[in-house]
Amino acid sequence: MTSNTDDDVVWALAMGPRKDVYVWNNYYINNFHFHTYAYGKDKSTMNYGVSVRSVDGVEYYGFLQEVMEVTYVGAKACYKTVLFKCDWFDSGKGTNIHKQYKLVEINHTRKYPKYDPFVLAVQVQQVYFTPYPSIKSDKDAWWAVFKVKGRSTIDAPVNEMAFQEDSNDNPPSLSVLELDDEERVIEDNELMEVDVEEDESSQVGDETEDEDDIEDQYQYDDDDDEDNEED
Repeated sequence: MTSNTDDDVVWALAMGPRKDVYVWNNYYINNFHFHTYAYGKDKSTMNYGVSVRSVDGVEYYGFLQEVMEVTYVGAKACYKTVLFKCDWFDSGKGTNIHKQYKLVEINHTRKYPKYDPFVLAVQVQQVYFTPYPSIKSDKDAWWAVFKVKGRSTIDAPVNEMAFQEDSNDNPPSLSVLELDDEERVIEDNELMEVDVEEDESSQVGDETEDEDDIEDQYQYDDDDDEDNEED
């Protein structure tokens, strides 16, 4: 079955793609959101920088110009693939790599001399270019290259230790109170009962005694005043 499918793919590739293609101005793949240069050149973010590594380990950098889906028609099925058409910078004389820090810079005035614009979309990584903040003219033609992390990629160390165990062979059990312990707990937590009616009566009695004391004080003061008048 696999051999028959491979033969059909080879036959479809030999016949060439169909003339009609689908094109997009932006495309999401490899956790990157790509824009074509015409679509994204006026935006505040640069999503049209691309990078691809060749089989001999050379990195190529450039601008994404077109995104297209081509279709190959075989005897048994149709096969589709997405291609990126790019403008590449010179990866030889137009690229410098810092020996210590491995920083990459490209000369954006030097273009790749050969015509080889198409790459598979699954092979492409995203980068962005930024000019040097220098007033000297020797850096005008050079841009620094920064590789972009995928949207679902977090650049952080991985701790292999699990934060939570999936199961516990010896789970804690609930403690069982004996009868004596239960009585002691009840005694320790027992609330003192208060007779509300008795408490209110005592408060009324205290208020009555206070009123009697005040009346006696007034009466004593009046007797003193009468004695003074008689004198």
